[in-house]
Amino acid sequence: MGKKFLIGCGGLLTVGMVLIVLGGVWLMTGPEGGVRTKSDMEAYAIEYLAEHEILTDSEELIAYYDVTMSCDGSEAAILTNERVIYHKNGLNDSMYLVDVDDIQYRKESFAGDIFEIYSTDGKLMKVEIALMNQGETFGNALRRAVAAKQKAESQ
Repeated sequence: MGKKFLIGCGGLLTVGMVLIVLGGVWLMTGPEGGVRTKSDMEAYAIEYLAEHEILTDSEELIAYYDVTMSCDGSEAAILTNERVIYHKNGLNDSMYLVDVDDIQYRKESFAGDIFEIYSTDGKLMKVEIALMNQGETFGNALRRAVAAKQKAESQ
């Protein structure tokens, strides 16, 4: 009875280790996650943005964060020179940078970087960037893009 138990446990341990290794290989062979900038975008993301016509002709991409584990573009936070966009389930929630009134930021231990973006008319957009995914880069780009757009509009 004891031998059968040990063999069973050893088998389960082996299967578990194989699954962990295969999962690691799968994650490492796919597109790299995290906040991306125009200069280091993955090809799948550029294709997804074009295919789904998310950006207008006058918009220039500044930062992009794919929320999904599979990096398929179906849920993403997108920053352009004109808008901040949250794309999810085929729908876009967007806010023009010129209309941004306030950006609140907090870092949560398990969630990561959280940005609450408020418009002048009270609209709220929340962007959550998982831990170790360069949330600070997105935040810096967002604040700079808002300041630049609002400065340009006031002149």
